[in-house]
Amino acid sequence: MANFGIERVYQEFEPATRWTSEPDAEVLVADLPGFKKEQLKVSVTATRKLRLTGERPTGGNKWIRFHQEIPVPLTVDIDSVSAMFKDNKLYIRHPKLKTEIPQTKPPTPVIMKPHDQHERKQGQGPKAMVEKPSGGKTDQLKHDAQQLKHDAQQLKHDAQQKAREVVQSGKNKLTGEPKGPLSSNDDEKDKVGAKWFEKYKEATGNVVKEAKNKRQLLCNLAASVSLVLLILLYARNAVRSSLVWKSEE
Repeated sequence: MANFGIERVYQEFEPATRWTSEPDAEVLVADLPGFKKEQLKVSVTATRKLRLTGERPTGGNKWIRFHQEIPVPLTVDIDSVSAMFKDNKLYIRHPKLKTEIPQTKPPTPVIMKPHDQHERKQGQGPKAMVEKPSGGKTDQLKHDAQQLKHDAQQLKHDAQQKAREVVQSGKNKLTGEPKGPLSSNDDEKDKVGAKWFEKYKEATGNVVKEAKNKRQLLCNLAASVSLVLLILLYARNAVRSSLVWKSEE
């Protein structure tokens, strides 16, 4: 029977480990003398480390145990790890990742047709000669350029002259003498306008006066109502106070 309630005394143990390489896998071998398969645990952490743990009794309350974390090579597949325990040795097999080498296709030869070869040879032939203008043609070009320049200057001068004439005629129109005196019709229109303005001024003045009178009347009426209310309140308070004194007596 198991001894419940007895505290275990552990002794730490560090097993010897080594890597061996195979054509398609990397194998980790750990020496674990005295251990059984059910006393061992193997797992792979998220940080690509192989975690090995185990413990076994050595007699009484004494136990021996170990805990190791070993980095896993980047060239192996951690999702396909397998373990086997045989002859006091733990074999942990890590299959290698399969790297496919891309196959490069050989370049397709280009078959040149006789017609294409002939055109390519023509394209690689001597460059066409550019005919240079002779001396007489050069002098003619210079003369034509000078004539165009002279015509452009003449057009510019004519445009400036035309602009000055237009500006001068505008000034003369603006500074011209005024026409004769105003006619009698204009005087009559001015008098009629002045009369209408006086009537408008008088009408607006009457409206303003009436508005002021109405506002003054409203103010007086409000003051009178307020005074009447105050008198009524005073009389009511006086009546109440007299009734209170009578009830106390």
